[in-house]
Amino acid sequence: MHLVIGASGQVGEHLLRCLQQQGYRVQGTYHRHPLPGGQPLDIRQGAAVLELARRLRPAVIYLPAGWTHVDGCEQDPERSYAVNVQGTAHVVRAANAVGARLVFFSSDYVFDGAAGPYGEMDLPRPLSVYGWHKLLAEHDIALHAEAALIVRTTVVYGWERQGKNFVQRLLQDLQQGRTLRVPQDQVGSPTYGPNLAAAVLELAGAGAGGLFHVAGPALASRYAFALEAARAFGLDGALIQPVDTAALGQAAARPLQAGLRIDRARSQLRTPLLDYRQGLARMAADGQGAGA
Repeated sequence: MHLVIGASGQVGEHLLRCLQQQGYRVQGTYHRHPLPGGQPLDIRQGAAVLELARRLRPAVIYLPAGWTHVDGCEQDPERSYAVNVQGTAHVVRAANAVGARLVFFSSDYVFDGAAGPYGEMDLPRPLSVYGWHKLLAEHDIALHAEAALIVRTTVVYGWERQGKNFVQRLLQDLQQGRTLRVPQDQVGSPTYGPNLAAAVLELAGAGAGGLFHVAGPALASRYAFALEAARAFGLDGALIQPVDTAALGQAAARPLQAGLRIDRARSQLRTPLLDYRQGLARMAADGQGAGA
């Protein structure tokens, strides 16, 4: 039995589907967005997390759940801490209690974006509350989890129910003829969600532990990525306007020259990690809602 905590979110949805396709017995949970066949769970409730783990006795617990609204975390750090730090700690304790391996998902927002892309041995220096809380969660796992894999990833995209990821929102706006302002100075490693799920399942199945960066191998600015997405779906890239991040007036600072180096993951994976052009082509070929 495998347990995906946060299976109604983007990464969780891809993990759940990939596990099902590979024939695993799997249970997914959700919080605010009901999931067919899912189990309701709020990771802020430690007793509920422990009860579910003891009832299911999973061999592996995947934890993509968290509050990922970066500006929201900046404006409400107490909620961010309760979900992203304390909630993670509850899952760590529950995993230990039933002897489950934990697979936790973190972010390149643990870095300051001064000199990316970053490897696993580079020193974290978060700029935002969200980044600090993901780093604190990583530290709690490193200190207390008996068996864990920490996966940092970034700019995840692909078809998913909530439609919140950058590419789906971009496509919706372009299809409706809306002009978009997209930062030209934020550089990252766009990561195709189904590809991320397949790679992480391979690492977990091989018993990998510790810290791995798993992301697309090519760097791109948000603007360049947006233009490529428009091209891949035959939409009007002229509606996309490049701006500097500072012009957007966001509450939380963003790491600008970010992204992740993936040499360690590549050395252990048979699953090829797709660059953003390959990923967008796969997404377009899959068709809306396919997600596989």
